[in-house]
Amino acid sequence: MARNTDAADDLQDDFDLDDSFSESSEPDAQSIPLTPSHMYVPSTEPSLDSPSYIHDLVQTAMSTGKGKNKVMHGAPQALIICSSALRVVELVKMLRVVTKRPVAKLFSRHIKIDAQKKMLKEGAVDVAIGTPNRVLRLLRDGDLKVNRLKLVAIDCWQDDKMRVVVDMDDTRSDLFAIWRDVLLPASKNPDYSFKLRLM
Repeated sequence: MARNTDAADDLQDDFDLDDSFSESSEPDAQSIPLTPSHMYVPSTEPSLDSPSYIHDLVQTAMSTGKGKNKVMHGAPQALIICSSALRVVELVKMLRVVTKRPVAKLFSRHIKIDAQKKMLKEGAVDVAIGTPNRVLRLLRDGDLKVNRLKLVAIDCWQDDKMRVVVDMDDTRSDLFAIWRDVLLPASKNPDYSFKLRLM
């Protein structure tokens, strides 16, 4: 399965929230504002056709600017949100060369949340990759921090059923909760400078 530019466009439409929420139990679309100022646009755009697109995008984001916050434990510079544990593992392998520090794998399959909390508390991370539910829990519990974030990337990888992270019932609500409950409030803090990217 590869990144699909049509999927990225569809995901941008979904993230624009025009018709993302069809059920009354979902959050109100107007409660999750997203503007162009929230989006990450690198000075040099990596080629979409390049097999190293994600690697180049993360490396470019990490090399821009200096953060004001020095606390690195549990505070990545790049956070990538994926639809599945298998995709997380694939991206971790791809992005290990971007940083000298471990790449944090944040998903629930075969990994207890307490082990991830311990890893985030005891070690500095530059890149964290995870599924929406696990990322949301770690953000809400304060173990995963946003003070050093430069890039939050939403992975547009399609599964066997041609779905992306916003198409799946078990990932969509957590993904939007991450934005609404954590990232949007944090984006209003002048000390934080992260941007969103669909990839």
